[in-house]
Amino acid sequence: MTEELHKYLKRLLPTVEGLQCVIISDRDGVQLVEAHQPDAPAATLKPPFLGTFSIATEQASKLGIGKNKAIVSYYTCHQVVQFNHFPLVVTCIASKDANTGLIYSLEEDMHEAISDLQAAVNVP
Repeated sequence: MTEELHKYLKRLLPTVEGLQCVIISDRDGVQLVEAHQPDAPAATLKPPFLGTFSIATEQASKLGIGKNKAIVSYYTCHQVVQFNHFPLVVTCIASKDANTGLIYSLEEDMHEAISDLQAAVNVP
């Protein structure tokens, strides 16, 4: 299952110019599957960075306007788009000039692709 998902993620990378990395992790930031270009920023591939989404999405959901589905963060050289697929987090890391809308549009296709992994991790 994860090998097929890895191949799928590798095929996604060239579909958006500037997309450097797609990571599927658990809520604690532990990577389950990832695909990245050689120029992907190393610090963003580590659990401490990936795990911050859980905290941020939890706080954003407390604003009283519904459950948080995604967070977009812009940095000096990169942007990070993270999607909430409880209990999984999908993190897309791209250059600052990448088209954020195109990255965001990948989410619907990814939802179907990760559904088996999501069910396997979501054991009650």
